[in-house]
Amino acid sequence: MTKAKILVYTSSATKIPLREGGTHNVGIFLGELVDPIEPLIEAGHEIEFASPDGKGCVIDEKSYDLSNWGLSKKKMEHAKHYFETTLQELGIGTPQKLSNILEDKEKLNSYDVLFIPGGHAPMTDVLHKNWLINNDLNKETGELLLHFHNNNKITAAICHGSAALGSAPIKDDKWIYEGYNMTCVSMAAECLTEDIPFFGIGGHMPDYPVHILERLGGKVHTKTLSLSNVINDRELITGQDPYSAKELGEKLLEKIENWK
Repeated sequence: MTKAKILVYTSSATKIPLREGGTHNVGIFLGELVDPIEPLIEAGHEIEFASPDGKGCVIDEKSYDLSNWGLSKKKMEHAKHYFETTLQELGIGTPQKLSNILEDKEKLNSYDVLFIPGGHAPMTDVLHKNWLINNDLNKETGELLLHFHNNNKITAAICHGSAALGSAPIKDDKWIYEGYNMTCVSMAAECLTEDIPFFGIGGHMPDYPVHILERLGGKVHTKTLSLSNVINDRELITGQDPYSAKELGEKLLEKIENWK
């Protein structure tokens, strides 16, 4: 079997803006990074990393909370070790700058799969150019997504990472993912992280993945908190949140190995 070449596109952002003013510290969610790509690596597929500015990602401290791991410290410690060893050896700390990939058409064409992990961070620099400044979309992310869409290559995303699909361009008067079934972090989860006392992030985001994707014409499906939810539609496969990360990895591997 031919091995796929997978581009993992991570945010390097460390803050999101809040509607009330100020910012909140964020990063990539550990489980939404490790769980989907570990089975791909173990199956022998090739992994490379990119970020908007060529800087490495920061892991969100909240992703170490055992509530994200079914209360299993063993699972969390495994993911942490995998990030600190295997992923570092593969270059996650020194990703390519996305603009350099887009300029090198031979390199861009060499990738078979795109994966965008979650955590709040992608909202700031993957969906937007710099959400701390304004709402301008990241056109380079849009160009990357358009390449994978036009060439019928697999695109995967999870949680807030799915919001990055909102940067994809409008083509022939419609968004390239209009009518696609997809999922992302639910509004119930956003409420939990913003409105529950002692748990909240100190404010509210200016916008939310569910709203962004639905406005553009995506068919967004979310499930009750703590249930896995992975949705596969054409070349796109998306997962809802940390509880979906393991299933996303399994189904993404299956999709890659059966893709025509």
